[in-house]
Amino acid sequence: MAHARSRTLTLSDATSPVRPRGLGFLVLYALAWGGGVIAYVPLLTLVLPIKVQAIAPDDKVALLSLATLIGAVVASVVNILVGIVSDRTVLRERGRRPWVALGLVLTLASYVLIDVVTTRVGLIVGIVLFQGALNLMLAPLSATAADEIPDQQKGLAGGLMGAVYTFGALAGMVVTASAGWSEGTQLAIVGGLVTACMLPFLLISRRRGPIVPASVPVVQAGAGRKGNLARVWTARLLVQIAGSILFAYLLFYFETVERSGPPVSPGEIARQVAWLAGSVTILLVPLSIATGRLSDAVRLRKPFLLITAVMMTLGLGLMALLPQWIPAAAGYVLFATGVGLFLGLQGAYAMQLLITPEHRGRDMGVLNLTNTIPALIAPSLAFALAGEGDFQSLLLVLTGLAAVALVLLFQIREQSV
Repeated sequence: MAHARSRTLTLSDATSPVRPRGLGFLVLYALAWGGGVIAYVPLLTLVLPIKVQAIAPDDKVALLSLATLIGAVVASVVNILVGIVSDRTVLRERGRRPWVALGLVLTLASYVLIDVVTTRVGLIVGIVLFQGALNLMLAPLSATAADEIPDQQKGLAGGLMGAVYTFGALAGMVVTASAGWSEGTQLAIVGGLVTACMLPFLLISRRRGPIVPASVPVVQAGAGRKGNLARVWTARLLVQIAGSILFAYLLFYFETVERSGPPVSPGEIARQVAWLAGSVTILLVPLSIATGRLSDAVRLRKPFLLITAVMMTLGLGLMALLPQWIPAAAGYVLFATGVGLFLGLQGAYAMQLLITPEHRGRDMGVLNLTNTIPALIAPSLAFALAGEGDFQSLLLVLTGLAAVALVLLFQIREQSV
């Protein structure tokens, strides 16, 4: 259907049946999303801590905490503001891709600034620019999936997005492959990988016709839709808080679990934990795609969300109540696998509930607060409950968070898509 360039689209313009997108489009989109993951994982987990230690060796924890806190606030604000602005351009058929492209350019520029700064203030300014640019890139990219992928394919899209989260860990392995590489070289490699993943989507993929409406049963849900959105938003927030705390303190936790046989060195424990986390990452790639596709086939998300919530609750419970190596490792695999599957499925379900095209970018920005709010809450909660190195109380609280998420998901009133 052709539209004049100056015309503004409305929901009624998008009510015609929408054909499924080709696998090529979905793969290009997932590749771009993987580029977004690469943009922040190696920087925040590897490059930034080393940079902080070089600038403030005697006060590295405080500086890293301050930079992380300010960055999370900037990310939250920019995500919503960019969503609002991109809503205006998408309704005028300019689409969201120009914002993604601008965010990519500014993200690359922020790497240069972070590399050259040598002061605390300069580093914080660099992180502010980075978080602003990153969310300028990712906010419209996430809303693009809600706009352009039909509901009956959102599960597969969510599964692919979950699978490419492994790109972040793989990129970390690449940038640390040589101990002789400088920080600038590492950031240049990250920038090259991000660009290589983003450009195919920006240059090859095209918008097709009007933005995609939500399915009719969801539109007719009325007030129930808002209640479901509130439930899945809160459930994701609780899961992200639990996940951010556990993944940050995972090594410290496994140093406290009981083991049979002779004592194990800290280096060997770190190696075992790395292999454990790596095995979950490998397991998640096929599982995410298969689960997302299956939820599309049965046209329901709730049963799969409930299963993942049970996995997370049981996993954390095992780690809390049975702090021995084998049950603790099994609990971690259950929890981490459940988190990975949940995030993809929850993203797919949340996107199909955003029925108002005029506000999808804004609403995705609000939904994405579940990624930044935990950064503000998790550190103080973890310190209060595990400051003395006793993780049982902390894990019991995290188990409770997962259980509350399970209850919220059980209350969802879902109709088939």
